[in-house]
Amino acid sequence: MNLHTDDLIEDALRTYPLADVPPNFSKNVMRRVNATANPAPRFRLTWMDYALGFFLTLLPAVGFVIWASLPRLAVLHLEFQWQVLQARAGLLPGGGGCTAVFGIAV
Repeated sequence: MNLHTDDLIEDALRTYPLADVPPNFSKNVMRRVNATANPAPRFRLTWMDYALGFFLTLLPAVGFVIWASLPRLAVLHLEFQWQVLQARAGLLPGGGGCTAVFGIAV
């Protein structure tokens, strides 16, 4: 369609007189709405809810077992890396940056 035809259709839709609403229209509509109303939704747990809960419950225990089974040298290395990260972020007490950390050989 071209622009002129669209304008004619829009003009006709805006100026065409509206039909009167039939009597008792709202009562009939409300009767149908009440007849087809959906019942209240009920709460149900799916298998994914149970699986996710089980997984998240076991996660701290698995983390503790892994942490406890690490060799002492690996734990010391992880703690050192954690301190390096904190120093770079400026989170250590008196930490004004990471200049002291760069002098330590890894």
